[in-house]
Amino acid sequence: MKEDMNVKNALMTLYQMGNDAEDCMLLLQTSLLYNTSTLLNDCRAKVEYIKKTEPQLSQIITKLAIDDLHLKPYLTVPVYILRIAENIERIVELIDKKVREEIFFSEKAMDEITFLFQRLIEILNTTAEIILARNTILSKYVEESERGVIRRAIEYATLHEERLIEGSCLPVASAIYIYMLDIIKSIAWHAKEIALKLAV
Repeated sequence: MKEDMNVKNALMTLYQMGNDAEDCMLLLQTSLLYNTSTLLNDCRAKVEYIKKTEPQLSQIITKLAIDDLHLKPYLTVPVYILRIAENIERIVELIDKKVREEIFFSEKAMDEITFLFQRLIEILNTTAEIILARNTILSKYVEESERGVIRRAIEYATLHEERLIEGSCLPVASAIYIYMLDIIKSIAWHAKEIALKLAV
């Protein structure tokens, strides 16, 4: 990454990182639906790009923000995207484990996780858009969507507990499912923080 990067290039790089996070969620959704690990390496590569890019981009934005007050709200955004990428990496490993060890979710659990993945894809898409086009309506959408994801994830965890008690799911599948719910909440939270920082 060039040290003499200008504001436009810095924001485009940040946008690309956000886009990569969204692309990863699409890959993870497909991997989960088809119970395959073949797409996981593509996602790992995108996560590595974000992890490699973040430290230097953070430094560049900090330097640029000294002369450009418009950039001040962006100071912590690279770190939030990094946290999203780290959480995505955790889901990659969980899906990989699920495929390798032939662990299957119940139809209900699959429907619930797929629904939440789709919501995250929409949230991350909007979050990336906010990076380039700061917009109150988009920010409010992400805030409201995050609240919806948290509410659904809590509701799904309760329903899942009931299924576990009934014996309609295996404990090993249950552990992966519950961990995924926690990670999904964390990704939505970090996206919301970006939306709040960039709200006009």
